[in-house]
Amino acid sequence: MRTVSDRGLRVAVLGAFALVAVAGCFSERVAAPERNPDLCTNNDPAVIRVRNFSFQPAQLTVQPGTEVTWVNCGPDQHTSTSDAGVWSSGLLAPNAVFRRTFNQAGSFPYHCDPHPFMMGTIVVQ
Repeated sequence: MRTVSDRGLRVAVLGAFALVAVAGCFSERVAAPERNPDLCTNNDPAVIRVRNFSFQPAQLTVQPGTEVTWVNCGPDQHTSTSDAGVWSSGLLAPNAVFRRTFNQAGSFPYHCDPHPFMMGTIVVQ
C-alpha cells in the first residue's frame, strides 16, 4: 500500500533529477562570456561602453557588415536588448563583452532590460 509520504518522496526525487538534468544541459550549451576591460579605455569607434547607466555613444552609425561591441565598464549588470526582439546580450557582468554584426541598413533601437531608461540606437547606412 502506498502512502502519501512515499508518493511525495518519489515526486521530490524525480523533480530533483529533472532539475539536475536540465541544468546540466543548459551549462553545456552556454559558453563562458568574454571579458575585456581594455575595451573600456581604447578608442575603437565600433565599441559602445556601458557606464554611468548609459550607452556611450547612445547612437552609433556604422556601415553594413560592421561588428559592434558592447562592453560593460561599470559595476552593475546591464543588457543590450533590441527593442524589436532581434537580439539580447543577456546580463553583462562588469567587463563582460557582447558582439553583434549588423549586415542590413536600418535603424536598430535597443535598451537595457533591468534599466529601461537606458536606450541607444545603431544606425546602419
